Amino acid sequence: MDRFFFKLYTSIQKQKAVFFIVLALVCIGLASLAFQVTFEEDISKLIPSNSENEEFQKVLKNIRFTDKVIVNIKKENGTTEDLVDYASTLNDSLIPLKNQYIKNIQGTTEEETFFETMDFVYNNLPLFLTELDYERLEKKVSKDSIAKIMKENYKTLVSPSGILAKKQLLKDPLHITDLALQNLKNLGIEDGFKLKDGFVMTKDEQHILLFITPNFPSSDSEKNTVFTEKLYEIQEQLRVKFDSKITSDFYGASFIAAANAKQIKKDIQLTIGIALTILLLIFIAFYRSIWIPLIILFPTIFGALVSVAFLVLIRPQLSAISLGIGSILLGITLDYSLHILTHIKNGETGKQLYKSITKPILMSSFTTALAFLCLLFIKSQALQALGIFAAVSVLGASVMALVFIPQVYKRKSVANTKKKTIFNRVATYPIHKNKVVVGCLIVLLVVSCFSYNSVAFNKDLEQLNYKPDQLVKAEKELETITNSVSKSVYVATYNSTLEKTLQQNDSVYALLKGLEKQSEIEAFNSVGGLVSSEEKQNEKIQKWNRFWKPERLENVTYSIKNTSENLGFKPNAFSSFYELLTSSFKPLQLSEYPEFGSNMIADYISEGDDFVTITSVVKTNESQMENLQTKVEQLQNTLIIDRKQLNETLLNTLQNDFNSLLRYCFGVVVLALLLFYRNWKLVVVTTVPICLTWLLTIGVMGVFQLQFNVFNSIISAFIFGLGVDYSIFITNALLNNEKTNSLATHKTAILLSVITTILGIGVLVFAKHPALHSVALVSVIGIFSAMLIAFTVQPLLFNLLIFRKKIVVSD
Repeated sequence: MDRFFFKLYTSIQKQKAVFFIVLALVCIGLASLAFQVTFEEDISKLIPSNSENEEFQKVLKNIRFTDKVIVNIKKENGTTEDLVDYASTLNDSLIPLKNQYIKNIQGTTEEETFFETMDFVYNNLPLFLTELDYERLEKKVSKDSIAKIMKENYKTLVSPSGILAKKQLLKDPLHITDLALQNLKNLGIEDGFKLKDGFVMTKDEQHILLFITPNFPSSDSEKNTVFTEKLYEIQEQLRVKFDSKITSDFYGASFIAAANAKQIKKDIQLTIGIALTILLLIFIAFYRSIWIPLIILFPTIFGALVSVAFLVLIRPQLSAISLGIGSILLGITLDYSLHILTHIKNGETGKQLYKSITKPILMSSFTTALAFLCLLFIKSQALQALGIFAAVSVLGASVMALVFIPQVYKRKSVANTKKKTIFNRVATYPIHKNKVVVGCLIVLLVVSCFSYNSVAFNKDLEQLNYKPDQLVKAEKELETITNSVSKSVYVATYNSTLEKTLQQNDSVYALLKGLEKQSEIEAFNSVGGLVSSEEKQNEKIQKWNRFWKPERLENVTYSIKNTSENLGFKPNAFSSFYELLTSSFKPLQLSEYPEFGSNMIADYISEGDDFVTITSVVKTNESQMENLQTKVEQLQNTLIIDRKQLNETLLNTLQNDFNSLLRYCFGVVVLALLLFYRNWKLVVVTTVPICLTWLLTIGVMGVFQLQFNVFNSIISAFIFGLGVDYSIFITNALLNNEKTNSLATHKTAILLSVITTILGIGVLVFAKHPALHSVALVSVIGIFSAMLIAFTVQPLLFNLLIFRKKIVVSD
């Protein structure tokens, strides 16, 4: 291959202008294609999908409760009237944000809404009655019971409060509507709260809670940031107006997402700014040219353009998360440019240059690309895209580095090249002969054998979120208010149509009702009391019709008329109630529910393309979970979704897949090296350092009690790639060292690669965001381990297996 690239080099030398014109046109074409990419910001795309969790993923995307913003309005030294006034003012201030940012606001109840609810339930009474209600109604319709109820109605009507109750009493003298309304409590106010002055208030009247449903998902970081800033502006205005007598806190996925996005942006801007500044200075100082950074970066940029353009052709929508992680490829792809530049700087040109660098660079990029393509074995869209992106990037960058850099970079005078920099001095030092270093390394490897297994996988995604102090405080206070001894889990049922899903939810509702009655769960919120399947509604209507058989209807009508006339009511005072008893009812469609019902239903029922989910929220404790799980598993197409447990289950799958991935990667690397070297001893010399790098990395993590997580475990694949690169370069350098003394040159390039990668990723150790911080720590440990093993173990192993008697590796 070195002959091919040398011939290409000489051909381009004769037609440089044509080459650069064609290159510019190719870059413009790739860029225009790459800019057509659309990004999705869904972290669930990182989780591998299979037949076991595919339904989990679809249901999880449809659950809407977790995107709500909770507003906790609380007294400091104000009155209850101040509390209500603050809530009213805040509610009015939020109205301009509706449609664009806010879908709806819950926690407020207008008087008109109350009467609207009464009328709606009254006009559809059969649909909201249970078997227990009919047992109670059976007692209500006896002659003596009717006489007693009518006397109580009369007392109510002649009392001062009778003016408000008159309309409802005349429409429903037996208070059947009250029975029906009781069945809607699972959509209403929880224990510990009450409704006062139109707001949901704690019973001690110290807090009012409002619930805001954003008009966009919590994954939309841009809109979340703007939305939260507007809420904070309103909060500050109210703080001034109420003189801090009443305060408020915000909490929810939108605020966590906005805080994370803001902190990540701040961390990256700070750390990358520091890294680029230092890198520019190092490159300019080492290569003595201000154009060097552009020359080094061009192959990397070209490789990224090729990979994104390629992905656009096969998958138009890409995961921003996977490509964000892929940006860490900078360290690997720059490695190729740095090796070529270092060889040129050390005096190699033309045929000699290509003979020295072509094989190791192509071997390294091909082997690393194959390792990254092993991500295709993981059934995760984001990670598959990441594997393709990484593989195409390293191949594109390596080929472009071989073609481009020798054309544009010319070494300075021989006198300049002979000046040794600190990198040259470090690279020429035979560290593998330093007994202290080798001894310390042996001790570290022995310790790593014991600490290796102590590295755990952190499955708690909450610990990887950045939460500023105000959000932590708001969360703790909400836990106190809502009595978080009981935890909330979701019971979700799903199917292809709304009717089928409603039929399943009827069973879920009946189960939860029974469990609550038997105290096997603490409480639950469900739409089942408000919305039933058409089949269930028809059953309820038939039950109503059977109950009001002609004989009973006649007796009840007679008893009400007789009693009411004796009390002074007009003969036709209750005519609307008689009409209700003889009305012809029909099942309701979702579109027929009034606005108050539609807002509540929207939280529980989600309709997509051939996929409908209905979710109930269940409050339970740990001792009740096993029984609940057992009962729910007996229902068709129904899942319990415990956020923490689900994350642990899915991330456990990811952990197992990554363990398999490392085996695949190692197998591919061994096969590729056998193909290239066709010598098992050289394969051993190259692969043993890779294994030792992995052992040392995890061993050191174990010593410092560091954990793997969903983010830094992905980074480990890139560290594996760097380890492969370093091992291949050192092996090739050792093979040619007797003739060309190339070991020092390769070690210099590796040193520059280490510094580049450490500055690109390692500076994130100063980040406040937990995920970025963990990525940086693992990266720094892994990269230093790869370099140390390559510089010490590999030369010793090479001397032992290959040229133990023939040569001694040159310094």
